Amino acid sequence: MVERLYFEDSYLDGEVHFLETLDDYVARVLCFPRESCELLRDRVEALLSDGFIYLLETGASFMDMRILGKGYTGVVSIAYNRVKGLGAIKILRVDGRRSSLIREAEYMEKAYSTGLPPRLMSYRDFYVFYEYLPLWKCIGFEKMLVELLENGRLPELKQLILQALLKLYRLDLLGVDHTEINRPHGHIYVCSGDIKLLDWESARSSVKPGNVSSFVSYILFRFKRREELINILGVRVEEALSALRKYKESYSREDFQGIVSAILPQ
Repeated sequence: MVERLYFEDSYLDGEVHFLETLDDYVARVLCFPRESCELLRDRVEALLSDGFIYLLETGASFMDMRILGKGYTGVVSIAYNRVKGLGAIKILRVDGRRSSLIREAEYMEKAYSTGLPPRLMSYRDFYVFYEYLPLWKCIGFEKMLVELLENGRLPELKQLILQALLKLYRLDLLGVDHTEINRPHGHIYVCSGDIKLLDWESARSSVKPGNVSSFVSYILFRFKRREELINILGVRVEEALSALRKYKESYSREDFQGIVSAILPQ
């Protein structure tokens, strides 16, 4: 008999696969995209040693199984740890372009003070275990912008953009460049009113991080309803671009405030 779990977030409802049983689901997640691999036993033993009990088969259907997501580097499932509880776990693909996920985890850890990454709970070279952000509490950043525009919720729209700018400024000051800010789909989410940034695999250290500049570029040039957004906010585009050029040289609070004032004029 297959054990199933049910949650407030019905998207999470799914089948429990205990690591000790080494069933097909466990093997396929830990050996993704293959059905089995030489690393399987070592990965299972490491997970068991770190307190993991089971994987939860849930999320979107892919290759005849359910997972939360996949990328060039890893595949994401849900795992239960006896100490830390339920969370999302990213497993390094056996055919991945990277040999380890440690760098990704370290950047999540370094950036945690900004409030952008989900809470990191544990990691090794082949996995990163972090806070699961429920879909019923989260909405894509671009989708949220469109929703606020269509409903004329100007104060909330301004607050959302200001929050993003402030958090990304803190990330710039840490010298961490996420590198994916200009493509918010799949990366930037609004969860219970709080902005979260996912997928840190391409993050890097930089003396010239581009988080704020990439976000401003997205708002002014890449957002599909940018003209409407610029008009409703009263953005002074040339002033914003001038302030951005100064900011990229100094990263000063004064020049950052110049960007804010041009995008969100009083």
